[in-house]
Amino acid sequence: MRCFGHFIAFILCSFLMGYYFFGSRAVAEQDEVQLRLITEPWAPVSYEDNGIAKGFAVDLVNQLQASMGAHSPVEVLPWARGFSIASSTPNIMLFATSVDEDRRKQFDFVGPILTSNISLYTKAEDTIEINSIEEVKRAGLIGAYRGSLGEGVLRRAGVEQLLIASFPQQNAKQLMRGRVRFWCQADIAVTSLLSEIGIKPERVKPVFLLSEIDLYLAFSKGTSDSVITRWSEALTAFKNSGSYSKLFRRWFGDLNEPEEVEILWRER
Repeated sequence: MRCFGHFIAFILCSFLMGYYFFGSRAVAEQDEVQLRLITEPWAPVSYEDNGIAKGFAVDLVNQLQASMGAHSPVEVLPWARGFSIASSTPNIMLFATSVDEDRRKQFDFVGPILTSNISLYTKAEDTIEINSIEEVKRAGLIGAYRGSLGEGVLRRAGVEQLLIASFPQQNAKQLMRGRVRFWCQADIAVTSLLSEIGIKPERVKPVFLLSEIDLYLAFSKGTSDSVITRWSEALTAFKNSGSYSKLFRRWFGDLNEPEEVEILWRER
């Protein structure tokens, strides 16, 4: 009986060791899932140059990856396409992404990595003054980028006179050609977008602030909580080291940078 008891103990111990080994290995493999990283052409936050992803958010994400030993390439896709992929596929990180009620049901968020003012811009010589969203509804046609932060803000406010473009540069061209009276754009991208089409920034001016919006790293439904937590910890460490501030100032100068890092878990 004593030998039999020893045999049973040996079998049980072997089973527990195997479960621990293979179970831990499975968890580790799950944690090491390579995310697909998607961003949009929205310079200087993110853009593509000769097939290479660049910009503030791209630099930030790549440095965070390096700190975690990851190495997924960043894809630059039109916003509508990238959002569609992230809305239906697990293990996607979409950035830089704003938060609203619908997205809280689809994504987990880490950040903010950036804060942006969304405004209506006119030609510098336009003398119009806008003091309320109701005045916006009567003031003229507005150019907005499909699926952008600005389009969402305007539609939620009930603004209907929108001319939607597939790329943000098209909106700037529409303004300068007189096809629209207003250009809806985030302040951090205005100078860069105008430069791309050969327009000096002093030829436009903001006339109405629509919203101040925080931008996050968004993780699609099905991404492991442990992966999301690792990205949050990496961003926190990057900020605490002072590296985030250096990177932010290099791209945006004296604009205000977000201070705290949080995880906004998906509403489940």
